[in-house]
Amino acid sequence: MKDRLKYVIDSRYFDGTCLTSMSDGFHNDYGGETIEELRIRENNPYLKAVTTSDIDKKLRLYNQSLPEPFKEITEEDYYDLLDVLPPLRMRQNSFFVGEPYYGNMYSFCFTRQGRYFKGLRSVLTPQSELDSQIDRHMEIINRKAVISKEETSKTVTTGTRLIPYYFSLDGKQPVFICNLVIQSDSRQARTDMANTLKSLRRNHYQFYKGKGHYETPDELIDHISGKKFTLVSDGHFFQYPPGRESATFIGHIKETSEEFLFRIYDREYFLYLLKRLRTVKKESAQEQINIKS
Repeated sequence: MKDRLKYVIDSRYFDGTCLTSMSDGFHNDYGGETIEELRIRENNPYLKAVTTSDIDKKLRLYNQSLPEPFKEITEEDYYDLLDVLPPLRMRQNSFFVGEPYYGNMYSFCFTRQGRYFKGLRSVLTPQSELDSQIDRHMEIINRKAVISKEETSKTVTTGTRLIPYYFSLDGKQPVFICNLVIQSDSRQARTDMANTLKSLRRNHYQFYKGKGHYETPDELIDHISGKKFTLVSDGHFFQYPPGRESATFIGHIKETSEEFLFRIYDREYFLYLLKRLRTVKKESAQEQINIKS
């Protein structure tokens, strides 16, 4: 019977949970329905029965999506988390909150330079690796960039000019941000450019928000996940310039039609985002539904 055991999931994503199980491989353990009947009951043609080995693989990938970038918290929040339960692996400037989030994933908190931070990490992570991640994070949030623009604008049509903007980190080759589009009334364009630069600085030159309500890809995905909404792309969620110095994350929310656009420059953040996207529903506006049981 164990060899027959299957789990029912939505084939578009995996968030660490299953809809139900089928001990005989064909019927819902709690209602007796087949996979076809479950699709009708749940009004979801994407439901699929998968094996235990499939679930084991998906669980490994899901766990890889959980270690998030560290986020700054207040001093009060830091000590509240320290006091809520007996901490694990307590050190002078760091600790794990004494309650798991999922499996062996716990909130890891640390303080550096008079600031306080939190992020999910495996409680089994070696201290040397945690120290390395902390050093990397502090390097990112303390770095400075030089913003530049081309002095000579490019005329694309009568009355319209483009001024390319760039940024450079640590004296490296300048990286393209976007174009300032100058027309007869350029006030809105200049306001949009100012907002883009603010977003880039606020996110430590890892990415910026170009369009949409959500300030970061994490905020967008948290909202999508909580509401069980669906992300839709017109073809591909990521677009790349010729030099591949960035990736543009673009699409809209199916249920609300809200559009989003983020330009991502940091490779580590990009890889993290790819893992997080496995945990939410995704569709392409061009895809033809092809469901296999």
